[in-house]
Amino acid sequence: MTDPRYPRYPQPGSVDHLDAEFLVHRAAIQDLVAAYSLLYDAGDYDGLGDLFTEDATYAFTPAPEGFPPSVSGRDKIVAAMAALREHNLRTRAAHQRHFVTNTVITRLDGDTAEARSLMAVAFAHPGNGRQEFTRSGVYADVLARQGSRWRIADRHLWLAELPAPRPGDTSAPEESRP
Repeated sequence: MTDPRYPRYPQPGSVDHLDAEFLVHRAAIQDLVAAYSLLYDAGDYDGLGDLFTEDATYAFTPAPEGFPPSVSGRDKIVAAMAALREHNLRTRAAHQRHFVTNTVITRLDGDTAEARSLMAVAFAHPGNGRQEFTRSGVYADVLARQGSRWRIADRHLWLAELPAPRPGDTSAPEESRP
């Protein structure tokens, strides 16, 4: 059941839903989204795994070369992300830097929330200081509150096309569907 204090899709710029409880949840969700990039880039796989629910799903559209389009389960997600990070370190001889911005909570309903964030990836080359911008995309997240913590239950990283602007409308251009 939707909490009547929070519209399913808050209107950008509206203050009607911005009570203290909503702001606390928004801050926690924004910290969660930011922590993902910091932990992944640092190679802290234990910390990274702690951000996901046990049965989480992570999907890419399109999937990076050699990476499955979807992975389910916390341990499998962490193993896949670790392999992808190590592959990038080996093949690019550089460290990844994820920049996540414009995080918007599109739904907050009890113990479930949805958020969208823009992301960009750069590689920092040691020695010469060169920065290489490589990709950008959108994270479409479904989040679950477990006790006093928010965790990622489902993450879909759209690298080619932007996702639908509203949760629940998962339509994407025909050429980008997996």
